[in-house]
Formats: sequence, C-alpha cells, structure tokens
Amino acid sequence: MFVNASNNAVAKLSSNINSSQTSLTVDDASIFPDAPFLVTVNNNRHNMEIMRVTNVGGNTLTVQRAQEGTTAQSHDAGSNVENNFTAGTYQALVDEIKKMQEIEFGENENGTYEKYPSGLLICRQTVSVGMSEGTGALFRSDAQLWEFPHEFISSDISVTFTTRVANRWGGTTGAINTDRVPYRIYGTTNTGEYLVILSAIGRWK
Repeated sequence: MFVNASNNAVAKLSSNINSSQTSLTVDDASIFPDAPFLVTVNNNRHNMEIMRVTNVGGNTLTVQRAQEGTTAQSHDAGSNVENNFTAGTYQALVDEIKKMQEIEFGENENGTYEKYPSGLLICRQTVSVGMSEGTGALFRSDAQLWEFPHEFISSDISVTFTTRVANRWGGTTGAINTDRVPYRIYGTTNTGEYLVILSAIGRWK
C-alpha cells in the first residue's frame, strides 16, 4: 500500500471531530501531497490516530479512520495533523523490496530459467557445437536451431539472443521474433567443440 509524502507537512485541525466523521478540515491543506497519503492526528501522545487521506478538496480532507491499529477517537480543534512516516509505510517499502528480490530458479528440457515477480523470464541453455566449414581464416558450425522454453507467453515474443563461446568468442547478438532460432558459431579452429550458452529474455504468463 504505497502512499505519497511531503516533508514537514503539519497543519492544525480547524474544528473538533468525533470518532465517526470521515472528513476533517485543517487550516492549510496545500502543504500536503496529492492523495492518497497518511496523516497522524495528535492531541497528545496518548490520544493519537493514523488516518488515510483519500481526497483533498480545499482545506477538507476525506479520510479512512483508525489505520495501522490505531483507534478512531475524538480530536479537538488545534490538534496537529501531520504527514508522518509511519511503521506501515516502512513495512510496505520493505515488503515491496523483498518481492522484487524473490527469484524462482528452475530447470526444464531447454535448460535453466529464472522467473522474477515482474514477469521477466531469463532462460539459458548450454550446447556443444562442432566446426565443419571453413571461411577464410575462420571456421563455422552448421546452422543450429534452438527452441524457446515453454514458459514464454507465446512463440512470437521478441527476446534477446546472445551466444558466448568458451575461450574464443563467436556468434551473434540481436532481436528475434521466432520460436526456432538459427545461428552459427565462428572460431579460429575446427578442433574439438565449442561450448555455447544461449540466453532468451522475455516475459512469462
């Protein structure tokens, strides 16, 4: 539950309110951020209530009472109405950071994958490629095909395709829109095989 905030935003309650009112008037609402935001209404430290402001019209605040475990109660004119950083605001930020850091790892017939809460999916497959044809000072492999992992939303999704070759770099980088990716690997020798890591980056359902 994200809310807006302003620095040093403290107004005064213009008139008494009871424990059931859902609007209150302050002396200057212009100091507050755009709704939604939280205010703490203080008569004193023993008579405090956190409210969620859902709308501001002139100097009148429309509020949801008794937020974050506080109790709806009467407040006197002249009480401070403060836009404070609350424990609930802090926890919402912590929860969102934790959510962003949660990564699901897995394996399937195409290799490994990482799923992020945002919907980002990164899949990697390692294959061995042998060289066969010579082109000048370079050797190249036959055309290879690689299928998208089934976790992708659809076969026509645009993903990033990269290749990395152990000891010697070869291959290509670019945007693709097909579910079978033709590629060749180039190297300076046709002895042995090249280890290739394929990476597909896209979105998942």
